[in-house]
Amino acid sequence: MGANGDLGVGDGDCFVAGALMALSTEVLDAHPKPAGLPRRLGALVSDSLVLFGILALVTLFLFVPILNALGKKAMVPSEVGWLLSIAYALVLLGVCFGFYGYFWTRSGQTIGMRAWRLRLTSVEGGLLNWRQAFKRWLIAVAPWFCSVLLLDMAEDLGSLLLKVIALGVGFWGVLDFVSMYGRKDRLCWHDNMSSSCVILLPER
Repeated sequence: MGANGDLGVGDGDCFVAGALMALSTEVLDAHPKPAGLPRRLGALVSDSLVLFGILALVTLFLFVPILNALGKKAMVPSEVGWLLSIAYALVLLGVCFGFYGYFWTRSGQTIGMRAWRLRLTSVEGGLLNWRQAFKRWLIAVAPWFCSVLLLDMAEDLGSLLLKVIALGVGFWGVLDFVSMYGRKDRLCWHDNMSSSCVILLPER
């Protein structure tokens, strides 16, 4: 606890006070534990399978007609130019945020998180609001998006320097998840900066 009695994000109290309040009454007697990286990645992979199908439908019904009208084969800069290519990427990112934001603010559990017995809560113990959800998602996704964008630019320009920078930015995304092992509360950077935490639910 902080000096004024406030619940601190990085002091480990998240999992013994705030997160406990987020659990349903039938599991209130269980001590909530921070979720480990393997389970987090398992939930991420599970959600990715669902998202892949959603993004495929968006591409099929929204962007394939545009490609057909332009007589192009793929929504990549070399085919349609950077403006349309970036617009395509932003729409897909918007769909991804809508997916996570909806579940995070509604129940604290995406489809994958339910399968892996995980729940996302704010440090106060309630559900995230949309502002927190966006901040959490943006911090987690930004390194990967920037890395892919820079790799595309490096490929078009034939720049080795841009490739190195892109890999460095992507490595920052890896460090975000690995950083949880340097903290006793097992918070990643995107957890800590959005005042949220992922807890492991007990078996029923």
